[in-house]
Amino acid sequence: MEFRVLGSLEVISGGRSLAVGGARARAVLAMLLVNANRVVPADRLAEELWPELAPARAANNLQVRLSELRKALRTAGEEDRLLTRAPGYLLQVAPAELDALRFEQLVAAGRASLAAGDLAVAAERLGEALGLWRGRALADTADAPFARAEAGRLEEARLSALESRLDAQLALGRDAELISELETLTATYPLRERFWSQRMLALYRAGRQADALRAYRELRTVLVEELAIEPSPELRELEARILRQDPTLVQARRQGPTDDRTAEPETQYALSGRIHIAYQVLGAGELDIVFVPGLISHLDLWWEDPTAASFFRRLASLGRLIMFDKRDTGLSDSAPGETSLEHHMDDLQAVMRACRSSRAVLFGYSEGSPTCILFAATHPESVRALILGAAFARATSAPDYPCGPDSDPPFDAVEQLAAHRWGRGDTVEWFAPSRAHSARAREGFARWERMAASPSSLLRVLRMIRAIDVRGALPAVEARTLVIQRSDDLITRPCHARYLADHLPNARYFEQPGDHLLWLGDTDAMLEEIEEFLTGARHPPEPDRVLATILMTDIVDSTTTAARPGDRHWHSQLAIYQATARREVGSHRGRLIKNSDDGILATFDRPSRAITCAHALREAAAEQGIQIRAGLHTGEIEVLDDDIAGISVHIAARINDLARPGEILASRTVKDLVVGSGISFTDRGVHNLSGVPEDWDLFAVTRL
Repeated sequence: MEFRVLGSLEVISGGRSLAVGGARARAVLAMLLVNANRVVPADRLAEELWPELAPARAANNLQVRLSELRKALRTAGEEDRLLTRAPGYLLQVAPAELDALRFEQLVAAGRASLAAGDLAVAAERLGEALGLWRGRALADTADAPFARAEAGRLEEARLSALESRLDAQLALGRDAELISELETLTATYPLRERFWSQRMLALYRAGRQADALRAYRELRTVLVEELAIEPSPELRELEARILRQDPTLVQARRQGPTDDRTAEPETQYALSGRIHIAYQVLGAGELDIVFVPGLISHLDLWWEDPTAASFFRRLASLGRLIMFDKRDTGLSDSAPGETSLEHHMDDLQAVMRACRSSRAVLFGYSEGSPTCILFAATHPESVRALILGAAFARATSAPDYPCGPDSDPPFDAVEQLAAHRWGRGDTVEWFAPSRAHSARAREGFARWERMAASPSSLLRVLRMIRAIDVRGALPAVEARTLVIQRSDDLITRPCHARYLADHLPNARYFEQPGDHLLWLGDTDAMLEEIEEFLTGARHPPEPDRVLATILMTDIVDSTTTAARPGDRHWHSQLAIYQATARREVGSHRGRLIKNSDDGILATFDRPSRAITCAHALREAAAEQGIQIRAGLHTGEIEVLDDDIAGISVHIAARINDLARPGEILASRTVKDLVVGSGISFTDRGVHNLSGVPEDWDLFAVTRL
């Protein structure tokens, strides 16, 4: 038997279409298929499909339609598929029997082949997945809210699969044959930038550079006129590469994408009522871990912070990590009015449903913890275990709550920041006081504040937090629980976590030094505790290693220059140069590790960007009367919290020591990786780098 929802609802038995009753019976079947192999509560079915009727009449109607379905299944000898399971009904369907499940399996297989570089297989699997579609999903039940939500989710999945299939075909060199399809797609979905990027690339590779640039201008007009925004940085970068005829655009064809463990997961959307909730999925495995964030979050910004990204990737090594932005924060919609814990539970449930996660470990962080506690008490069948970090049952003071008095000042302070100084980075003093002295950290917090929540949204969330009290739900939580607390947390004092550990029936407590942000400081001990809690075993983490190009510069005779007369003028020049260095490294998409009076240390994902950044720094320094030299090397580095380590860093430092004043000196690795870029080098001979095995060929950059 086959069940088809990728188009109008259709049931196939013995090669023939099976009549399953009228419109309402079909809607009941559709809702059971959307939740295949999961119990759908009877009251939810009735409320969803007969919202205008009184509960008793709606329940009667539901029974009539279920009888119709059972009769239809009986004629095909399949009556046992529809089971009565408290508190509702369950429809048993194998993955191969439901086109939506088969679609997801084929897409996953296609993307796995794409990541492995098996392009032909990837294109075939993704094409097969897309071939299952017969029209808009659940087209004949679109008036039901559940159908609209599921159709929207499936349509987003279809478009994402289409983008992946086009990636595979472009990598196979099928540029010219894709141009017509991509022109149609950009006309049909004018705000979907990925199709425009693929169209520009196909045109350029087909020898139509002018048409590729014209497509960019067409997209920019659409975005500016309709949304008053510019194209994304990725598209602007692609336009720049097309303008300078970057040879790597053509060299990349026929090469499959590689497995990049630093790549960001794809952002998707789930519907919670009428609110779009942004979510991401990272990792795989039988264990689902849903991270429920605190006061503010932003899915894209997590991955820009190497420390946070490393923390989440370690979590994802334990299972399938599901992350989302709650309403009013990050990439999710703003709420139309006041928000409650029930709304946040709805958001959590919508994301789990979109990910087809029927039972998960809930990791509630800070303000996300009461949501997880209440969800675990009311939906025990959906919760495998709880992890509560920087958590509380009640946020503020009360006569019968021992933890309140120390909690009011932080919330008062954050409310004042939201009302009067939001976007300046002042929250660092509460969330990460150990980093409050760092101007760079404050700049990062300022960006987080501006992008993660508006002041009015934040004030609305803070009002909700002040009203939270889930102490009454604690005895009803059956799930095993790990309570994690930082002893130096200024926002959620240890008393809150200890209260939870004392009042949750099945709790385990772990406390360590550190700030409110769990991903700062000693995360290894905490993550090992989480791993043992979830799996029963500990595995020390492997160092987070990535391939990067290291740029190291220093100021020639900086000590002598600083000691000369007019010292104040020198420091003024140096301050201007250091600000320029921060800006140039950022504009070349690098990561600035150190920016001292002597020079800088930065990393880049591409050697060409590191070279052009070094050239820009040299020119900017000269304008301030400062002379620098630079050393470059590409190799594997170990990423630490705010630093990097490894032999490659040592090599870059030695190369920098050998550079002449004003020279940009690079290892052979850097030179070989930018072949065809137009960058010229002169041979500077073979050198022994102190403390580094073997001799090294070094080259000076002479022309960009």
